[in-house]
Amino acid sequence: MRFLIAFTVLAAGLAPLSAAGMKSGPVAFRTHVIESKMPGGYSVLATDVNKDGKLDVIGMTSRLTELAWYENPSWERHVMVKEMKGLVNMAAHDIDGDGIPEFVIENEFSMVAANSPGLVWLVKSQGDPRQPWKMTKIDQLITSHHVAWADIDGDGKKELINAPLIGPKGLAPTYDQDQVPLVYYHVPANPEGEWKRLMIDDKLNGVLHRARAVQWTPGKRQSILTAGFEGIVLHQATGKGEKIRWQNTVLSKGHEEKAPRAGASDVAVGHIGKKRILASVQPWHGNQVVVYTQEKGGWKRNIIFDKLAEGHEVCVGDFNGDGRDDVVAGDRARGQISESHVFFSEDDVGTKWHHEVLDPKGMSASGCQVADINGDGRPDIVMIGGATANIKWYENLGKQ
Repeated sequence: MRFLIAFTVLAAGLAPLSAAGMKSGPVAFRTHVIESKMPGGYSVLATDVNKDGKLDVIGMTSRLTELAWYENPSWERHVMVKEMKGLVNMAAHDIDGDGIPEFVIENEFSMVAANSPGLVWLVKSQGDPRQPWKMTKIDQLITSHHVAWADIDGDGKKELINAPLIGPKGLAPTYDQDQVPLVYYHVPANPEGEWKRLMIDDKLNGVLHRARAVQWTPGKRQSILTAGFEGIVLHQATGKGEKIRWQNTVLSKGHEEKAPRAGASDVAVGHIGKKRILASVQPWHGNQVVVYTQEKGGWKRNIIFDKLAEGHEVCVGDFNGDGRDDVVAGDRARGQISESHVFFSEDDVGTKWHHEVLDPKGMSASGCQVADINGDGRPDIVMIGGATANIKWYENLGKQ
């Protein structure tokens, strides 16, 4: 069991009423420690692992060779796989419908392409998720770095998206000498059989940092947003099965400067009422938190914060229930002890934001996710820290 530490961010006054008549402004968060000994914490995921209706938490770091999940609410640690060096990313999806998700994980990652074979594995429970899981290698693609699940053709079955970080010829410090492929796979009838690699986009230059599944258009079909040196790119599929074709559209170039201070590090879709917004950390591993609002001429870029030492991921959630999504960003701080940040929307057009520091000097976050951890109907925040070597969840206590 992990200890729980109480930490509260109090509201600093109330913002005006939103168009829907709901009160705006900050909420209080209580901090809970899930893991305090995870050096270099990088990727975090919340999902129900043991089908008890509670969201469990999985944390990943390249500095440990084990992958484990933490059982809600005791946060007891259960090892899934061992002897996996260079762990970097994961995504969960219940392929066989038994209520226990399968995981795809990527390992043997390195920032040097020649040393980064990019192994991709399917990890499946053998019945008891508290016992070791079975691993099946499904691909090997240089610098495989980020994975996601998305129903790209709207048939009710999700496809696997794989985003390597850099191309084979990409070299430090700029990493812009090559193009990097964004690929996908249909789940085969036998998931332990061959996974055919298919192309989404082979024209992305330099760094491809994140790929996010989004509901961009009405219906069941999902699209992909990527963040990297190209900025924010929308990837939309048409057709089904073997006849899928892709349209790739740059929505914004992001931060425009020479590599490696280029483009975007991450992107998340939110809403202000019925209006769509995009939240982003820019440039790659950059200092800015950016919110885009959709105008007649395209996406309007608004920098709402520029004091990150090294931003990484961004996530969104309506923490105060006013119908407007708020924005969360961590700060890896180049390996230093740092804090995270929450930005509360204060108007109905997405241009005014109230900034609160979350967990001062307690979370140098590489990864974040918004999820209702305790099932009280309020969205909470889960984060994993690199320099702080921890996993925490921040309980949304509502307005105080």
